[in-house]
Amino acid sequence: MNMILTSECEKCVYGTIDESNKARIKVICQDKGKEYHYGQCIPCENMKKKTEE
Repeated sequence: MNMILTSECEKCVYGTIDESNKARIKVICQDKGKEYHYGQCIPCENMKKKTEE
């Protein structure tokens, strides 16, 4: 199992950053349907880099 930091989710097509509460920034993984706290170490097997066009 590959472990990543949630800060790497910003580069993923499935990752969405919720900064509505600056004290607790949430990272939402749309692939897993889960919420994580920014900076947390999580298991990830399906990370796909965003392509900038």
